[in-house]
Amino acid sequence: MKPADCHNLFEQLSGQPFAAAGVRPGGLELTQRGLALARLLPGDTVLDVGCGSGVTVEFLMREHAIRAMGIDSSSVMVAQGRANNAALPFLLGDAEALPFAEDSFDVVLLECALSLVGNREAALRECHRVLKPQGRIMVTDLYARNPEAITELRSLPVRSCLRGAFDKAEFFHECSVAGFVPVCFEDHSNLLRDFAVRMVWTYGSLDRFWSPQGTCGSDFGDARRCGVSKSRPGYFLFVGAKAGDPPGPYEEYRTNESS
Repeated sequence: MKPADCHNLFEQLSGQPFAAAGVRPGGLELTQRGLALARLLPGDTVLDVGCGSGVTVEFLMREHAIRAMGIDSSSVMVAQGRANNAALPFLLGDAEALPFAEDSFDVVLLECALSLVGNREAALRECHRVLKPQGRIMVTDLYARNPEAITELRSLPVRSCLRGAFDKAEFFHECSVAGFVPVCFEDHSNLLRDFAVRMVWTYGSLDRFWSPQGTCGSDFGDARRCGVSKSRPGYFLFVGAKAGDPPGPYEEYRTNESS
């Protein structure tokens, strides 16, 4: 699911105080927003793919009586989650080969995880396979609001969500091929700005945020020179439904994406 340097990044960040609400823009508030759009109900089953130390899994079980399960490819993060709460269900595994039967879950979450997967198409197919009829996928992640500059992001020396940021049209195509139809796409780029401010507050600068991670000895100044500003990074929330299922109590597809 994630290369070793991504593991290293999230493993180190997980010890920071701000990680209590998840190491991602929006934290648990955005998780709650997405699950409301997915019409999640108490007793439903949720798979959190790329669960890290299990912040979302614990939140869903404690606050919403959701039957949640987490899976992550980092043995360090899974061990940390089990140490924090031995009662939480965690598995070590990959998004591209989920160890679950077909029709197992009502909702699959990928929070800042899909951009780190080596084979996104395979991961989306696996998510579709393990979802029940009328199941929903919820994705939060980075995207390039100027997709013409996305090739410059791909050349970043730091393996991260930023380097894996989506071209929206390509992402929708991949979802369609996997068997999902869009329910909603919301732009939450303000949360990405807030997250960057927190990193500056914690580390003193974004350069210092990147440098302790040991990723190619590069810093965020290098990243900017590789075209980050030009790509206009944004942050999105996407909910999709299994194609061919009854439509359910949803409005037609909508988006609040800004230019």
